[in-house]
Amino acid sequence: MDVSGAKDAENQNIHMWKKHNGDNQKWDILYEKDMKAEPKKGEMNTDFGFKVETPFHIVSKLPSGRYIDIIGRNLVIKTPNGRNTQEWWFD
Repeated sequence: MDVSGAKDAENQNIHMWKKHNGDNQKWDILYEKDMKAEPKKGEMNTDFGFKVETPFHIVSKLPSGRYIDIIGRNLVIKTPNGRNTQEWWFD
């Protein structure tokens, strides 16, 4: 996933592009709630490194730290807004 033109702007499109290691291709996974005790609902899937059925956000490494969001049929980066279009799950 690549933020188009490496432009750190609200509603900037995301597309597939060949790897070039720019910050516009780097992302963090930010879990909605980081569990400190033994997980009750979701356990870590050690094969993929995701917690099962635990919501998370995909966060751009560009300076603003915007989240991947869905607008229509497009993926874009947007300021965190609490909407479920910015929430992702691993099944």
